[in-house]
Amino acid sequence: MVAAHIFIDRKGLAMKPTGNQILAEFFDCSFNILNDSEALEKILAEGIDACHLGLVGMTSHCYDPIGVTSIAVIRESHVAIHTYPEARHASVDVFTCSRGSHKSMDLLHYLEEKLMPATTRIVEVSRGNPLEVARTNWITDDNSSAGFDVRYRIDAELYSGSSRYQDIKVIENQDFGRMLFLDNDLQIAERDAHLYNEAMVNPLREKQNALSSVAILGGGDGGVLYEVLKLNPGSVSVIDIDEEVIEVAKTYLRSICYSAFEDKRTNVVIADVFEYLDGSHSFEAMIYDLTMHPESFIVMDREAYLDQLFAKMKADLKSQGCLSLQCASEYDYRTIELVENLLRRHFSSVKLTKKFIPSYGSMWMFASCIKI
Repeated sequence: MVAAHIFIDRKGLAMKPTGNQILAEFFDCSFNILNDSEALEKILAEGIDACHLGLVGMTSHCYDPIGVTSIAVIRESHVAIHTYPEARHASVDVFTCSRGSHKSMDLLHYLEEKLMPATTRIVEVSRGNPLEVARTNWITDDNSSAGFDVRYRIDAELYSGSSRYQDIKVIENQDFGRMLFLDNDLQIAERDAHLYNEAMVNPLREKQNALSSVAILGGGDGGVLYEVLKLNPGSVSVIDIDEEVIEVAKTYLRSICYSAFEDKRTNVVIADVFEYLDGSHSFEAMIYDLTMHPESFIVMDREAYLDQLFAKMKADLKSQGCLSLQCASEYDYRTIELVENLLRRHFSSVKLTKKFIPSYGSMWMFASCIKI
């Protein structure tokens, strides 16, 4: 066994082991392998042998309904893989006690060859030494699907908490004002909220028809609701699963939602939109203000989920009803292509537009269509 080397300085205080740990995230892997514990164990065993790391033992656990954790004890520490097949994602942990990281990197490359991720992100940690955070006043929005991250400075943290569904943060930023993050994903920023909200509502405005009923799917920050109410609709239903987001918006984001939630035309429904849309409703217009990346909370393929959801939206729209959606960053080509294809499968007059949202750091794609 190769043990960690520990040195004690003259004061008997400094521990300097030589452990090296590589944490990696694999995006867009092969779906079938990720839910096959036997295949994962075989890949791990062969990789450990090929990299001369010395397998001691291995165990796996299969989760219900989907997902696998496989852990191998090796001569120098451990290797672990935890999979999210529904998101085609794998989290990998390779910890060795020897100096340098060449063996760990060799194994990581071997796993990449077998799991075939489209993208890999790596963090390398020297274990045992102090783990220092250089800055604590930043929040990073992980745009893995777009190929870049955006980091925002926190001048003041106004709210931080967790609901049943997600982490919720509201920060103050010098340039963008108050900003709402859900699981570190920027939702809306005070200074350019009007750009996003107008882009979402413009397809309804352009129809120039009186609207008796409008549904907003998601939209817990209230910004799209505030913009829709300017059209003087008969009623607006906001269907959002997380009541706490709405309460946070009403407390900290009044410059975005104003008094829209208190408007007599507003009907707030706390529900999962996938269950709420059952064909029994008859909306003249609908706005989709939810993510196009639901992988973190679904247990099916993304395309299948969105296909079913779009079908449900169509069923709850009146004939000639208008649907408006936010899609993704213009750089998220796969999502844009997927959304356009699904919309053309279910709707007519599909139109894609883009608008620069400064706080997002990119042009943002929006879509609209009509139910015939």
